[in-house]
Amino acid sequence: MADLNRRDALKLFAATTVALSATTSLNAQQIADNKDIKSKILIIGAGLAGISLAARLRSELPNAKITLADKDEMFYYQPGFTLIATGIYTADDVVFQKSDYIPDGVEWIKQNVVSISPNTNSVSFQNGTDYTYDYLVLATGVEYDFETIQGLKNEDVLNDTNISSVYLLNSSIKTNELMQKLANKGGIGLFCENKTPMKCSGVNKKVMMMSEDRARLANNRDKVSISLYSGGAKTFSSPIYAKVMEQMFEQRDINYKLNHQIIAVDKARNTAIFEHTMKYRENGQNKIATEQIEAKFDWLHVVPRQRAALMYKEAGLSVTNGDADGNWVSVNKETLQSTKFKNIFAIGDICGFPNGKTGASIRKMYPKLATNLINVIKGLEPSEKYDGYTACPFVTRYGKAVMVEFNWSGKPTPSMPCFSATRESYLNWFVKLNLFKPMVMQGMLRGLV
Repeated sequence: MADLNRRDALKLFAATTVALSATTSLNAQQIADNKDIKSKILIIGAGLAGISLAARLRSELPNAKITLADKDEMFYYQPGFTLIATGIYTADDVVFQKSDYIPDGVEWIKQNVVSISPNTNSVSFQNGTDYTYDYLVLATGVEYDFETIQGLKNEDVLNDTNISSVYLLNSSIKTNELMQKLANKGGIGLFCENKTPMKCSGVNKKVMMMSEDRARLANNRDKVSISLYSGGAKTFSSPIYAKVMEQMFEQRDINYKLNHQIIAVDKARNTAIFEHTMKYRENGQNKIATEQIEAKFDWLHVVPRQRAALMYKEAGLSVTNGDADGNWVSVNKETLQSTKFKNIFAIGDICGFPNGKTGASIRKMYPKLATNLINVIKGLEPSEKYDGYTACPFVTRYGKAVMVEFNWSGKPTPSMPCFSATRESYLNWFVKLNLFKPMVMQGMLRGLV
């Protein structure tokens, strides 16, 4: 693997300096002005979004009662799942005791919320107890459902099958094994993703790109077929990055098919079934034709259907129109405030808009949400606006990555000029492997970055 040359080292030093200088510094006078705020703030979910926000609020509201509710005692560095799948990380690199990161002065209730009553400002826990709040933040992340694919059970991606998904820790380990088997023995690798919203929409394609490269490194590329089947009409939501990815697919002999939604798996025949949709016009009207096609596989990598917890729909907090109906929390996409209740906010993957389902998005969201929540507590309107920023180090081969960054516009918004907007480089790979994790674990989870 290449070492950093002098120019890249200087670029990296400059980028790190800028990043550190961008670390949020709290205004002492503002904190003093907030000392009389003693509101009860409940954050449901103690993942990256919940803990980062709790740390920030603890610093800015020294006398408020801030509570996190989450039964899971482990924190998972989810960006590392891709690195497990590619044989670089192990589980020990991504699993941490949550107690080491819960901010001092923040109460942690080790129970999951099962229902919300916004009209009475209360929630119910699994153990049957109730809890009242003044302000509520929803930060539970998404739920996965593999069983929307006929013939596939949730446990199939974990058990001894040739089907896996990088979205689950243990299945990431399995993905690494299946990737190596494909590289060594040859065969057909199918990589399938949905037309519905998903967290880190590039992750399936990352696994695919790295699988192609591993086969090449094993001197077995000519015996491996790699194909992407996407239920959507585009390879990626940002048109510019979609073009970059498609060029890479073509250069590396990776097949890709759009408007092919996986609907079933026949495990006995190692066959995936897709619904192919085709638009056409007839008598001046737009119409859609569909057909079912089959594709054989030796390894199938799938993306689960994703949605917010059902309790949000039951509480009347969900989006109520289109494909998102009932699946995502309805919030103002800029202020992150609920469209239904002014004392409720949401952050991260569960928000009812397409961008924002990455850790990088949360990094931009949580300081703005904290400010907006404090404004509402003071009787003011939310003043900070999230601009749709999302980012993803799109690993393309061992030692190379593209730093994908864009906002609502879909246009590249590189944080640092040295990252480049569309060029794959070792520098981007180095940042993914060595800088992102410390930024998350020591920066975001402390409410600092």
